[in-house]
Amino acid sequence: MRFLIVTPLIPPEPGGPSYYSVSLQESLKKLGHDAGLLAFREVRHLPSGIRHIVFFFKVLRRARGMDALFILDTVSVALPAVLAGWLMGKKTIIRTGGDFVWESYVERTKNRVLLSEFYSEQLKLSAKEKVLIGLQRDVIFKLASSIVFNTEWQREIWEKPYRIPKSKTDVIKNEFHHKQQCDHVGGDTYLCAWRPTTFKNIDTLNSAYDIARNKCPDIKLKVFKSIPRDELHEHMVKARALIIPSLSELMPNMATEALAIGLPVLLTKDCGARECFDKAVTWIDPKSPEDIASKMCELMDEKRYMEEKEKAKAFACEHSYEDIAVEFVRVYEELS
Repeated sequence: MRFLIVTPLIPPEPGGPSYYSVSLQESLKKLGHDAGLLAFREVRHLPSGIRHIVFFFKVLRRARGMDALFILDTVSVALPAVLAGWLMGKKTIIRTGGDFVWESYVERTKNRVLLSEFYSEQLKLSAKEKVLIGLQRDVIFKLASSIVFNTEWQREIWEKPYRIPKSKTDVIKNEFHHKQQCDHVGGDTYLCAWRPTTFKNIDTLNSAYDIARNKCPDIKLKVFKSIPRDELHEHMVKARALIIPSLSELMPNMATEALAIGLPVLLTKDCGARECFDKAVTWIDPKSPEDIASKMCELMDEKRYMEEKEKAKAFACEHSYEDIAVEFVRVYEELS
């Protein structure tokens, strides 16, 4: 079978869809399928609006002869890709990677609302945010053949506000890393890596760190912004623990990478993967610097810390990109 993967990002661009796109392509090829890749980077230099029109025609050209389009986005590439697929009679399968409207709202207002609460609260959305919700609900998701979520948690959050029939959806979990050859050697420094956006909640972590230092003067923290994955891995091996203080996380790949080498993780409790990570991480309240500080200080105790290391080493969830490719093909076959 022949598939076209349509993605907003490809390496070396940072972000989940970047590595997901090339890994999915490689895995589909290993299964014997023809898998092409079309990235929004090809038109990003053009003015907004024009770039989407040009991208639409690029999808039209590349989609000829394809059995289906796998679209790794719900906004920027989704609209031109879904429209092109619909016009050509192609199956279009959208994978949701995050929540662009929620992220945009938090960035604009600095209101630290959790994703789990966002659609149930009476919030004052901007005209742009309302348009994005309507565009996804009334055009993109209606025209798409199927919508794939990476967690059941997000599917439940989106079903009502976006009026998505459950029969039109599926869940394909993210990759969970196999155990690495190198083991975590440990250290005395907490590690956090983030991209510069409000929902990553770094201000709260910095406040927590100030509180923690008053209680535990030996605590250290390193915060990296937009660090390459290979370089981050080098720091993980020598860190005391990884902290992910985001307001909300769907399926944090960084947590799985840390657990794969036995590195303890402090993770936001507003998370789509609680059932998978439940016994492997320390949960933190992203709105409470006092709670984060308390958990950081707890892990400075060596006995408690060794317990967390054992929990990390025992993490057993595994889900490869080959598994993901098989599941995407299954979703397509069930549509045919």
